[in-house]
Formats: sequence, structure tokens, C-alpha cells
Amino acid sequence: MDQFKNVIDSHNHSKQILTLLYEYDSFMDSIRTVADMGCGSGMDIKWWAELTTRDDPPEPHEYKCFAVDTNIKQIEPEILETPNITPIQANFEDGRVIPVNIDLMWSHNSFQYALNPLNTLKNWNQMMNTNGMLVLSLPQHQTYQYNRIHTRSISGCYYHYNVCNLMYMLAVNGFDCRDCYVWMDTNNAWMHFAVYKSADPLEPASTSWFDLADLNLINDSAITSLNNYGYVRQEDLMFTWLDKDWRFAKN
Repeated sequence: MDQFKNVIDSHNHSKQILTLLYEYDSFMDSIRTVADMGCGSGMDIKWWAELTTRDDPPEPHEYKCFAVDTNIKQIEPEILETPNITPIQANFEDGRVIPVNIDLMWSHNSFQYALNPLNTLKNWNQMMNTNGMLVLSLPQHQTYQYNRIHTRSISGCYYHYNVCNLMYMLAVNGFDCRDCYVWMDTNNAWMHFAVYKSADPLEPASTSWFDLADLNLINDSAITSLNNYGYVRQEDLMFTWLDKDWRFAKN
């Protein structure tokens, strides 16, 4: 909760994405299982568990929901009593902590605490159905504002992420970063990825950006940057977000 004043503030931040996803009726209808990895108070998974269609009258989606956290005691009691929510006390970095494959994996303000992020993404891939979506939101701890570099270090966060290295890590672990959605506003430290599982994880130690380009796991702007410089520059990247507006990923 270091990023937010309280759990309501955190959930309100989540709803910026949740309300956009809600507009995709056919996608929402295709989902059967949802997991919140590092669920905290459980307000986000409660949103999924209680979701209804946009029909008139609305019908409950009745997703089978899993709330994964190392401390499920922090989940509100009334949320724990929701029939279609299964709490799982576990470290989300570990192997198969969920008993079924997942269609939508949600990680808001949690992935930055992973001690082994590459292995975590590998495990998440292996718990998801092919073409399932991972929605990942996490803060950058270094930003450039008012002509100065601002760096902050939060307890438990041992890695600094940017759009380039996070895209690399996701693609190496079988998440499609070609047909994906990315949002990072210039004056906002948060990064948001919505990516589909399209392949099995690759070997990180031996997989290059060029390998990912050959496998069509990164988008054209990344490939162009790679071909021009031999590496990927964040200032060259361009993505769409869920609202279909173009987003430029810049420092």
C-alpha cells in the first residue's frame, strides 16, 4: 500500500482500467476464470466477482475468482464470504498456486515486489489458458520531471522497471507484445500492460531481442528501433491503449 493512501484510493486507480475492460462485451463474455495476484484488501477481485453484463436487464457473469496473497487476513470479511471468490494464501511467485487455468490474470501494484520477476512471469504463463490476458500495472521508481531525475526506493522493491525491459521480460515469457496494449503517460510514473499469452516461456539467458522479433512477439516500433540501433529505445516505442488512443512510451 506504499503507493496509495488507502485501499479505496488503490481500487479507484484500478478502476481506470477495469471500466475500460468492461466496454469489451465479447471479451468479458469469453472469460470464465479470473485471478488477482497479490490481491491485498480484495476490492479488485470483488469487482470481478460481482460483475454483470451490460444487457438490459444485466446478468451476472459469475466468474470463478481467485484471490492470491501471502496474507489473506487483510481481505475484507464480506469479500471472503462472496461465493465465487476462492482465497489462496500463497506467494504469487511460486509454481501452480491456482488449481485451474486462468483466462484473466490481474496484477495491480504487486508485481514490483517479486523477488524473481522472470520466474514469476514464467509461472503465471503456465497457469493461464492460451490467449488469456495478463493485465499488469506497476510504478516506475525513476521518473524525469521538471528537468530533474526523481528516484524513489520503496521497501521490498528491488528492481527498477521501464517499458523496454518489462516488454522484454513479458515477451521472453510467452506474452504477445506485438498485439498488446500499453499505457504510460509522460507525467505519470505508472506503467500498464495488457498482454495475451500466445506461447510457452523461452529461455531468458539465450533469447535476444532479435529472436523475439523473428517470433513476432514484439511490435513494429520496437523492431524498427532494434534494426536502427541494435537495441530498443523507449523513445521510439508507440502503442495503443484499451481505449484505442495512441500512447507514446517516453521517458
